[in-house]
Amino acid sequence: MNLLTVDLGNSRCKLRAWSEEGGGAPRLAGEADLPSETGIGGGIAAWLAGRPVQSAAVCSVVGAALELEVAEALRRSIDGPVDLAPDAGLSIACREPTLVGRDRLLGARAALELARGDALVVSLGTALTVDAVRADRTFLGGAIAPGPELLARALALGTARLPALAPIAGVPALGLDTPGALRAGIAVGLRGAARELGERVAAEAGLENATVVLTGGSRHFLLDPPVFSAARLRVERDLVHLGLLAARGKGR
Repeated sequence: MNLLTVDLGNSRCKLRAWSEEGGGAPRLAGEADLPSETGIGGGIAAWLAGRPVQSAAVCSVVGAALELEVAEALRRSIDGPVDLAPDAGLSIACREPTLVGRDRLLGARAALELARGDALVVSLGTALTVDAVRADRTFLGGAIAPGPELLARALALGTARLPALAPIAGVPALGLDTPGALRAGIAVGLRGAARELGERVAAEAGLENATVVLTGGSRHFLLDPPVFSAARLRVERDLVHLGLLAARGKGR
């Protein structure tokens, strides 16, 4: 294993080890999925023990303290360089380019590699993001909305009598009790939000025929049945990791 990519998100830290043995595109050789919380450094160090990783590239959207803990664990465990701010290689057509999330940019870079043309990137995890990226490597912007867990938490915290519950994909829109109604509002409402945002973002960006690249830990909410046309849909679990590889000139 030569290269480690790290997707340090708000909920989970996903590690992917890649091998370049034999030449050609990197091959996935190991993976781990850890909670993004204080103390994660020990888990990373334990997983890396005995693994011949020579360098690491990190995409982080968490606070400075947790990012520092992860960076220190990587530097203690890896002899080679640790890149905490890889350049996605995109032009950013946003008002404040430096404030665009690294995960959105790296996901967009990977989507271009997969689509071989214009792409609409839909990611559903802690948040729902819908981003437009043009084939000439121009990131045009997009939209951000709450993901299923955030919606469930907001309903419980913002009301006096609605219960906290775990969202479930594929539920009917007609809830027959309060938990059912809540789950319907979250799961079915998310599907509607993703569809509307996808159509509007694509239309306003002039990318109506773009390939839709779907990713994120809660992507299954949008797949049963698919919200987007199957004819132009690509599903990729490790989109940010592929973006990190592409940014380092090691695309698959």
